[in-house]
Amino acid sequence: MEYVLTSEEMQESDAYTIKNFTPSIELMERAGKGCFEIIKEKINKKDKILVACGGGGNGGDGLVIARYLLENGYDVNVYLISRHLKNETEINLNRYKGKIVDDIYSFLGKEKITVVVDALLGVGVDSRLKDNYIELINKLNEINAYKVSVDINSGVDATSGLILGTAFKSDLTLTIEFLKTGHFLNDGKDVYKELKTVRIGINPAKPQYFSKILNKSDFKFIFEKRKENTNKGDYGRVALIGGSKLTPGALYMSDSALAALRCGVGYCTVCIPSSLYDIYALKNPENIYLCFSDKDGQIQFDKEKLDKLLHYSAILVGPGIGVNEEVYKIISYLLNNYKGNLVLDADALNSLSKYGVEILKKKVCENVILTPHLKEFSRLINKEISEIKEKYLSFAGFFAKTYGVILNLKSNTSIITDGNEFYINVNGNAGLAKGGSGDVLSGITLGLANKNDEIVKRVACGAYLLGSSADLATLKINEYSLLARDVVEKIPEAINEIIAS
Repeated sequence: MEYVLTSEEMQESDAYTIKNFTPSIELMERAGKGCFEIIKEKINKKDKILVACGGGGNGGDGLVIARYLLENGYDVNVYLISRHLKNETEINLNRYKGKIVDDIYSFLGKEKITVVVDALLGVGVDSRLKDNYIELINKLNEINAYKVSVDINSGVDATSGLILGTAFKSDLTLTIEFLKTGHFLNDGKDVYKELKTVRIGINPAKPQYFSKILNKSDFKFIFEKRKENTNKGDYGRVALIGGSKLTPGALYMSDSALAALRCGVGYCTVCIPSSLYDIYALKNPENIYLCFSDKDGQIQFDKEKLDKLLHYSAILVGPGIGVNEEVYKIISYLLNNYKGNLVLDADALNSLSKYGVEILKKKVCENVILTPHLKEFSRLINKEISEIKEKYLSFAGFFAKTYGVILNLKSNTSIITDGNEFYINVNGNAGLAKGGSGDVLSGITLGLANKNDEIVKRVACGAYLLGSSADLATLKINEYSLLARDVVEKIPEAINEIIAS
């Protein structure tokens, strides 16, 4: 597990450490030296290095890096974009005895720079950059050199990951002490190739509120070795409700994901419109099928059939089911009568948006889990996607707490929260930006929601398994050609990695 901090949380932790433990000048020294130790392994003495510094703490870190480079025999040049320096930054400027560039554009026109260190802006920037910063960063991006950013790539909002006019693009980003949410959200992942952490002894302030990235070992409890003296009745029942004449494949992908997981569920029932039975029959022979009332290939509310599911441990509604009042009736009935874990995805979410999300507030379910992508979430919360992107964590937490649900807000980086715990899933790749990926996730989530222990972590594990399976698949299949079925095939391998961790 690793903490992932917003800009505000990082600044609070920095101030807390300075006040109670370590002077800021010492933290700056540790940061610069730690960055130097990593940078020196990536470059050689023949390189011509430019360290571009701002006037704040990030620039101070850069000046410490420059000093260590100079003292160890590297050809280093420093450029200061600002003459208004933080006190500790000015101290480190005076400690640096090397070359300082006055006219950066003339310098770049004459010199062949092979290494650029970006120490222009830190985690506190949250508005569009000034024109002189944009001009310089764009110029530095044009240079064919090995590039390093200190803490966060200049021009990236450390909380939202949005680009504030332009952003420095690095081969390596060295984050100080903690990962930042801006490293992963929105455009944050696209501005660096490698991300490493430099530990300098910053003490976390209010860590109980931090978001976390979970790793393989955090999910081992889900896949503990089974006792021999058990039977399928000990491992519960789950049901998938979905499918329609126009979109039968979505439910099939969810069903395939659940079957491929072999996640421990004792029984699985697939609930479909009766006219589609021939499509699904024996596709996964381990499953039981329950045919619902049907009108023109669309599932209808069927109290008698729903009552047969009320003793199940988990139910999924949504993949390929269509958006209509009948679906809304099904959701409403389960919310009011079903006491297990209810997963709502795809058209179930769109039906909630169309006919009323307030029904989520009155429920008897043990847990309700929603897995919307950004567009679906924007409909649920009645906000523009651009607005959500600016405050991912805030909107996700607010919605989850307001409606008493567990939310997996899907994007290139997913946020999993119940409004109290926040987990961020960062694995996976762009190959998942394709139809069927969300349906695979809903099937995985259903399989993991079969039990209630640490349920938010179980939902986070669903996101992790989807991403991990996609990463394993793209070891042999490129991101362009990746299909949802390829991801399904790698789920058991991803689980094996968790078990072996």
